[in-house]
Parts: sequence; C-alpha cells; structure tokens
Amino acid sequence: MRTLLMLLGMLCLTVQAAEGQDHTLTVNGEQRSYRLFVPAPATDAPRPLLLVLHGGLGNAAQVERSTAMNNVASAAGFMVAYPNGTGGRLLRNQRTWNAGQCCGRAAKEQVDDVAFIQAMLVAIDQQQTLDATRVYATGHSNGAMLSYRLACELPGVFAAIVPVAGTLTLDDCPGAQTTAVLHIHGSADSHVPFNGGVGANSIAGVHYRGVRDSLQLLAAARGCDAKQSIETLADGSTLTRWACPQAPVQLRLVPGGEHVWPGGHSRRNRRNFGGDFSASQAVWDFAQSFTSKGRSAWVH
Repeated sequence: MRTLLMLLGMLCLTVQAAEGQDHTLTVNGEQRSYRLFVPAPATDAPRPLLLVLHGGLGNAAQVERSTAMNNVASAAGFMVAYPNGTGGRLLRNQRTWNAGQCCGRAAKEQVDDVAFIQAMLVAIDQQQTLDATRVYATGHSNGAMLSYRLACELPGVFAAIVPVAGTLTLDDCPGAQTTAVLHIHGSADSHVPFNGGVGANSIAGVHYRGVRDSLQLLAAARGCDAKQSIETLADGSTLTRWACPQAPVQLRLVPGGEHVWPGGHSRRNRRNFGGDFSASQAVWDFAQSFTSKGRSAWVH
C-alpha cells in the first residue's frame, strides 16, 4: 500500500510539473513566441486547443504557472497554447497585447496580435493533430481583452472564449455572434472595474467600458433577449445568462473578488478571490461542449 501511495504521489507531481515547450515564428518581420503544452499520452486523435493569454506585464511562462491550466489539460486531454505578447523591460519579461484601447507598447505601436495568433494556429495545426472545430481562448486582464478582440475579428475561429478580469476594448463587435462567451469578474476589481471607468489601481489608466455593458453589446449583436436570468451558485458567485438563440452569453460575478485569476497558484489569488473556485476548471467546463466552423473560418 505504501509503495502504491508513493507511486500515486510521484504521478501527481509529474502532472503538476509538466510544462509546455517553447516555439518561435516570424510575423510581419518580427519574431514572436509561444509555449505549447501537449498532454500525455501521445495520440493520433485530434485534440482541442485552448489559448491562455497572459495579462499586461505578464508572459507565457508566468501565466502557465499561475493558472495551472496544464493540470486541467492533462486530465481532459486538450492542448494549451500560451502566446507571448510584445515589449518587456531589460531583464524583465513583461509584455502586453494590442486589444484595441489597451495596453502598453503593443497598443501604442499597433502591434498586429491578431495576425500573430492566426499564424500560431496555422503552425500548431501543421505540427499537431488539431481538432480545428474546438479552438478556445481565455485570458486574464489585458489577455481577456485580446480574447474578445480575437472573437470579434476572427469570426467562426473560436468556438468559445472565457475572459477573466478584463472587458471589451473595441467600439463594437459584429463578428462574435457564433462564439460562446463566459465572462468571469470580481466585484471589487480595482484595475478593471466591473462597472467601468478608470481603476483606482490601474496601471494603464484607461477608462474601461463596464463589464455588463460589454456583454450587453455582444448579446444585442446576436439577437439575445434583453431579459436575463440570475442564479446564485454554491460558492457564492452569481451566474447571469442572457437568453440567446445561438451561442450563449454568460457572466460569473464573484462578490468581493479582486483583479486575480480565481483559484490560481498564489496566496493573493486565494485571499482575494476565494480558493474554492477554480477559474481554470470553469474555463474548460464551459468551453468544451462548443464547436466552430473549423479551418474554413481561418482565412479572412
């Protein structure tokens, strides 16, 4: 029995220690990079792919550690791509995304991050056995904002997105009508305020659209009923659903939650968002059942 327990412990450690591999490609004359995690065991069956987009001043390796998404992927059998934004100070791997209105060097210099993500998807498709109808995206903060932009500007590519602690930073979003959306946010977020405006602790200093306003814009564009249903979940969070004829629009609001990845690997995450709620598991639980047009939607 003791030997069995030791082996099980070693297996758990192996799963937790599994990391993605680094890859590079050139887009618009600039070298870009990403990490790709492919769970064991190897298989010829097509796998779903989830993009996890780091927040402003973060990076691929950091968000891979903090979300522990590889553990969820190992259990469920999907691949995870962790793209890197651009920028970064000397000796500090701090990067941003051009999500439209935000953030940092990427937005200021109008970096084409949408083209980068498209090129990355093609590269992964060439290297792995990908189920192109089950490509999903999530992200934190600035990464959440980019997940919205990807859904808006690459219609039919992403079957579902799950933005966390971000908001829509485009003027409109006509292209995301077939993409399922679950937004996760804390009511006490002081960087990207739930009700909009400039956050008290915001680094970007951007006046953000409120989260509910962002979701209402998406819901209206896809012909959803203005009436919403609200359910209180066991962990104290609330789940708001818009009545939509096609892809759903949902909001999970955590009372008192701050600007963190729920259930992530840091003491701050657990103190400020509740350790009994795993955003990583919630992302997959929501996204996994949705499908898209697949490769036919990749060329625009």
